[in-house]
This record gives sequence, structure tokens and C-alpha cells, in this order.
Amino acid sequence: MKALFSVTIILAGFLLSSPVVMGQSKFAFSITAAPFYGQIKSKNSFVIPSGTGGEPITTEIKSKTTTKGYWVGLNGRYSFSSKWSASTGLWLSESWQNVPQITPAISVYTGRSRSHNLAIPAMVNFQTSERRLSPYFSAGAMWNFSTTSRLNISSLETNFTFKSNDSKVTPMVGAGVIYNFAQHISMIAQPIFQYIIPLSGIHSQTYQLNLNVQLMYRF
Repeated sequence: MKALFSVTIILAGFLLSSPVVMGQSKFAFSITAAPFYGQIKSKNSFVIPSGTGGEPITTEIKSKTTTKGYWVGLNGRYSFSSKWSASTGLWLSESWQNVPQITPAISVYTGRSRSHNLAIPAMVNFQTSERRLSPYFSAGAMWNFSTTSRLNISSLETNFTFKSNDSKVTPMVGAGVIYNFAQHISMIAQPIFQYIIPLSGIHSQTYQLNLNVQLMYRF
């Protein structure tokens, strides 16, 4: 029994540490799935005319909301060397968020919104070794170029649809692992953090954390 246990440990160590002979092509293709969680905090000041004809009143309004959803997409990757690569693709997201919590409280409506977003990621990737299991790091940005949102106001029994083609660039970084199943097939898993840069004049903090999983095929 002890001998069987020892052999099992040795084989597991060999599988995780031994290098895999990769294909000669520098190109690879992958599919992506990434559930995510996001949060939006904003703080803005508004000047409200006084009802008595006196000096205008400056009011600060804070809001907070959370977003949940997922990304799916296709990627292409080009390897500069055995450790460095660059990747891009086309991703589609679907997300849901509740009406923001506003301070001071404003009882106007309650409801929920659903959004679809198209984006193009561009990443530089680094893996520390060619072993079967290796740490995998990525850094880059995502270009969001098309958003469709549907807002359901339950208190008014009303639906609104908003479409936007405004471009937004989102920096992102990720750290995880790559596991090489065979010469041509690998899996990448890494949490990715994104920070959305607010538009000029808007005071907000928006971030998104997703668990990015890719199944990759090397040609």
C-alpha cells in the first residue's frame, strides 16, 4: 500500500512539472467564458434653486449599485516566444443590476436593468515556464464600443431601452495558471480585475472582477 502511494505521488509530481512539447505554430485560438461581479459608486454635487428666492442650495448625492453577469467570446493569440504572447478577440456580455441606492434617499422608482455589451480585449500575456502547469499573467485593456440597456421600472410598470455607441477603454490585469493537457490543447484560468475610467466631469469609481476561463487550441 505504501509503495502504491509513493508511485502515485511520483507520477503526480511528474505530470505537473514535466514540460510539454508544443506545436511549432505561433498561432492559437480559444473560447472564453467569464462570470463577473462589479460595483459602481458615484458622488456628484448639484445646485438646486432655492424655493424662497434665496441663495441656491448645493446638494451632494451619492449612489451605489452592483452588477452581475458573464462574458463569452472568441480569442486569437500570437506567441512571440515560449513565454510571451499577445491576444485579442471579440467578447459579448450580459449583465443585470438593480436601481442604485441613493443617499440621501430618493423614493422615485424601483426596478432592475439588463444590459448587453460588445467589446474587444487586447492583452499581453506571460507564462513563467513551459511546464504542464505554469503561472500565467496578463495585462492590457478592453475597448467597449456598443451597449444596449433595458430598464424595467416596476413601480411604474414601464420599460425603457437605451442604446449607446460611446467608446470606453477599460484597463485590466489578471493572474492565474495555464495547464497544458496535450501538445495542442491548453486551459487558462485567471481572475481579471478591470477598472472603468469615468468620463470627464463624472465622479465615479467602477470596477469589475471576473473569473476568466479559456479553452485554447494551438495550430
